[in-house]
Amino acid sequence: MHSATPYKTAILALGEKKNRKAVFLKLLELRYLTYIIPIVQNQLVKYTEAMANVMNYVLTAINSNTHVEPSPTSISNILYWQLFEEIKTFKNKSILL
Repeated sequence: MHSATPYKTAILALGEKKNRKAVFLKLLELRYLTYIIPIVQNQLVKYTEAMANVMNYVLTAINSNTHVEPSPTSISNILYWQLFEEIKTFKNKSILL
């Protein structure tokens, strides 16, 4: 990786000379990516930690006709009411088939 100062561009290159592929990014775009990547990484960790809670909720909610409240120990980063609506929509479609 190197920067082309006159154009304020970062050049990311990968591979040998003959098969080299390069991506050109403006330095502002690269700066934005360095800020956003840790945020995305933290979100992925939170969703991975919530996977067991979500699976338990789905198994409970799929057999219910009314909204099911998540357990008190469930991770709060998941929109359970929206998940319930998606489950209900999926269940209704499968009944029609």
